[in-house]
Amino acid sequence: MTHFTRKTRRSVALSSSAAALVIAVAAAPAASAMPADSAPSACVSATPVADIAALTDPAGLDTFDDARARIAELREVLTRSDDYRGAFVLAFDEILELTGPTLNSGIYDDPEWASALAVEVVRLYLANLHEYVTGGTPAAHWAEALAETEKCDRSPGRVLLGAIVAHLVIDFPEALVTIGSTPEHTRDFYTFGDALVDASPVIADEFAATYGTNLHDFFTGWFVGDLLGETETTTFMFQSARTASWVNNFGLQNPDTHDITRLGMNTAFGAANVVLDGLEAVGTI
Repeated sequence: MTHFTRKTRRSVALSSSAAALVIAVAAAPAASAMPADSAPSACVSATPVADIAALTDPAGLDTFDDARARIAELREVLTRSDDYRGAFVLAFDEILELTGPTLNSGIYDDPEWASALAVEVVRLYLANLHEYVTGGTPAAHWAEALAETEKCDRSPGRVLLGAIVAHLVIDFPEALVTIGSTPEHTRDFYTFGDALVDASPVIADEFAATYGTNLHDFFTGWFVGDLLGETETTTFMFQSARTASWVNNFGLQNPDTHDITRLGMNTAFGAANVVLDGLEAVGTI
């Protein structure tokens, strides 16, 4: 019983670190607004639902090339100043742009596993967006994140980061379970996640150009303090989230810890979104 208690507590603690990583960036510089004439006048474009539904249908999504092409096409359709639904697609596209070349570069011990992970996280996102735009029932975390895309009083940065939290805190561990991740994949897992950090400057630049919000300092600023020392914001954010995702993957795989792990993930997701609301209110995002 003592061993089980330790495991469950550790699972919840590491799940909660995903929320803590967002709290930690509260000291980051405020996002600088772009000129008023570049601000979006609306947040949902008139793109035909049928077009989005076709692109987000997860059927036939079998290879990395399939996943990469689908996100790239969706970016063409949705990434515009009057459509908040493109905020996360923009970031996802840049991440996949960097991930693709690594799959055949020899840096992975198990490149098939890395490719399967990329396909599965894309499939989870597309399947949930498909449900949302067609009037279905997306998973709760995506229902919440996607609902933000229709709130025109939200900042584009808040919309983007809410989706990133949904992606990292919930989708990543679920995808890892689906593809049969084992401890032997640990090094590959962290190598795979490096694209998240590497893509951040381009994401910031593209996001500012499209949505009129400069998140560059938020993504690449430095912390100063005894707790973190001089740790890059982006690296800290994604390293913490990745560690929680990796541990929670094993928590979900174990029947003894599945439920408590799921509870911890949901708690972390909710806590992170509360913090994001606060960061938005003070102009950080």
